[in-house]
Amino acid sequence: MKYQLKKLNINNFNIFEENKLTARSYFIPYENEDMLLKQSALTERYNSDLVTVLSGAWKFRYYEKISRLPVNIDTDVMNFDEVKVPSTWQRTGYQSPCYLNTRYEFPLTLPNVPDEMSVGVYSTKFTIKNEDSHPIITFLGVCSSLTLYVNGKYVGYSEGSHNSAEFLLDGFVEKGENELLAVVSRWCNGTYLECQDMFRENGIFRDVYITENPAEYIYDYEVKTSKVDDLYQLSVDVKVAGNNTKGKKLLAELYYKDEKVAERTSDADRNAYMNFGKLNVKEWNAEKPELYTLYISLVDSDKLIQCLRSKIGFKTVKIRGELFTFNGMPIKFKGVNHHDTNMKNGYVLTGEEIKAELELMKKLNINSIRTSHYPPDPTLITLADLMG
Repeated sequence: MKYQLKKLNINNFNIFEENKLTARSYFIPYENEDMLLKQSALTERYNSDLVTVLSGAWKFRYYEKISRLPVNIDTDVMNFDEVKVPSTWQRTGYQSPCYLNTRYEFPLTLPNVPDEMSVGVYSTKFTIKNEDSHPIITFLGVCSSLTLYVNGKYVGYSEGSHNSAEFLLDGFVEKGENELLAVVSRWCNGTYLECQDMFRENGIFRDVYITENPAEYIYDYEVKTSKVDDLYQLSVDVKVAGNNTKGKKLLAELYYKDEKVAERTSDADRNAYMNFGKLNVKEWNAEKPELYTLYISLVDSDKLIQCLRSKIGFKTVKIRGELFTFNGMPIKFKGVNHHDTNMKNGYVLTGEEIKAELELMKKLNINSIRTSHYPPDPTLITLADLMG
């Protein structure tokens, strides 16, 4: 398949993203609620009936200099190696790892980055099961920039290497097999905001997945808790995407273990709000990480369209003078910095490895983590909630 590449965005301060979806909460939707109930925090992303994780063996072509990357390429005749995604090319033999603290990897010529740098071209095939779906592709981590193409067409561009990048693929895909092409540069304008005390690595280093959404689907949600006297309030804001929301409902159900605590319903307009007031709940803390489960469902009559779940911990944090209080009690931080770093795989961490790190922290009485200097994989947040 033939592609015409765009190579100028990486040094254009007027563009840091293009055609990228608005940032939203991380969640994995399901169509089958029973299937969701069977999943753990480590399996939820990989076993959804609406989500296909693309991580695995991808085609890869490395160019030491971006000037050697052709503007026009044909994946049918292009020579590729094979790499595992997620990975970084410093840990797969294409470039030496680089560790720096406060310095940049290149001479400063503000506001530009060098004209020459290494670049990687990734390609893989994926299958769309439902021709009427609205597919969204999610990249959980790409360093430093991502230029995305599908089936010979330019889709979009993203900077901000440890932030999720999502693109709606309506009009780019068809039912059956499709081809993805991703061009990743070593540096871009955004690199000036990412000069941090860590290994500097490049590539698609977190999971990539496609969500096949129905005509109407849950796009985003936000949960807030607050304490009034001895009782808590829980508010849930949900945004639904789609043009035919009339007659459809949103259902929010709060559970403690297997017991339903409360539920609320709302019409599925584009900004639905549901409030749970006067909740007598168990508070979350590091010694007893009491968690409630919130299920949000989009339904049409009695038919479930889509559902998700979110773990909720009720707690209050206040600073009184120089005293930090947690649920009204003074607390001392015993924290560590956390970088996504594996001795063999660099930025790439599996859920099992994240869990093992948190278990070690608990044994050492660590009660707080500074995710320096970027959002971690969402799995870390979920496991920290679960493990205290």
